[in-house]
Amino acid sequence: MSDVEKLISKINAQVKGFYLEGDVIVKAMRYLKRDGKVLFKRVDTGEEYLDEYKGSALFRKRIFIIGEVAKMVGRTAGTIRNYERSGLLPTASRFRYSNTDYRYYTYNDVREIESFFNSQKVGRPPKNRVYSRNELSEKLRKAKKGIL
Repeated sequence: MSDVEKLISKINAQVKGFYLEGDVIVKAMRYLKRDGKVLFKRVDTGEEYLDEYKGSALFRKRIFIIGEVAKMVGRTAGTIRNYERSGLLPTASRFRYSNTDYRYYTYNDVREIESFFNSQKVGRPPKNRVYSRNELSEKLRKAKKGIL
């Protein structure tokens, strides 16, 4: 792979994803190196259009689907869904694309989710700490007695 192809591949990896353009969700499909443009597809109508690469980020806001958020915060998508269902995390906005419903999050949502998982509270283990059944039982026992 030549240096130019590597650069194009890197740009494609950075560009691809979903964006909020006003109140419309668009998907960046790929970067066209010859034209210096990005191919976008509207999620609601399926209409495809080209836009300049340099200015494309100025009026679009990157949004993240749940799998991307999970990687960023070091948890699984299922964990995020469970905390959302339980009401500990706010309900995500949704959109439909290719007959699938997607949860989406803005950058501020991702920061909020990350701070939620990094906070230290009883019953919520830190990122890299997994408690044994005995340790959890002991923590719950102490919490009920008001020792913690």
